[in-house]
Amino acid sequence: MTPTEFDFTVKMPGDSRLVGAIRQLTTHAAGYAQIAAEDGEQLAQHVERATETAIAASKAQTTLIEFRFSADTEALVVVFACDVASSAPRPASTHAGTVTVDWAAEGSRHICRIRQRLTA
Repeated sequence: MTPTEFDFTVKMPGDSRLVGAIRQLTTHAAGYAQIAAEDGEQLAQHVERATETAIAASKAQTTLIEFRFSADTEALVVVFACDVASSAPRPASTHAGTVTVDWAAEGSRHICRIRQRLTA
């Protein structure tokens, strides 16, 4: 593990009051990965919105959501999954600038993979 190459996980309950903490953690991870402040802010906004979406669709606030933050020489990636209510539609995947937000479904779980490409 180096300052710009890392891999760690954090678990939090599906409680909307903790979204700000995940946003701040994303901002710190972007700083460690030496992502420009503007790009780091854009990434944090995407992670915040995706986390809010996942919590709104989750079955219960007591459900734990595991966030995995990893970075290498190509990208910073945030991945998380949560159990969702059976009626919850899978959110649409998006791409904006150097950030992609990919949603997938595995049974009753939605998986979100947010990737911030590092610019040379």
